[in-house]
Amino acid sequence: MVLLHAAQGTDWQTPPKGTSLKTLFEAEAQGFIQVRGEFQKRQMRLTKLGSDTVEHDRRRLQARRQAD
Repeated sequence: MVLLHAAQGTDWQTPPKGTSLKTLFEAEAQGFIQVRGEFQKRQMRLTKLGSDTVEHDRRRLQARRQAD
């Protein structure tokens, strides 16, 4: 989830520092992101599913904060 929340929109971007290839490939396998490029120059972007998941999670966290 941290990887998804670190994304800046749905454009191609460099993954956050410290993101492993395993993390990227797991998120890609689950349909949350798309990955392109080679080892040092890889980029990622959120898919529709990933973007919807992040928005849902943000709304849920905001509602929890307001309830407290």
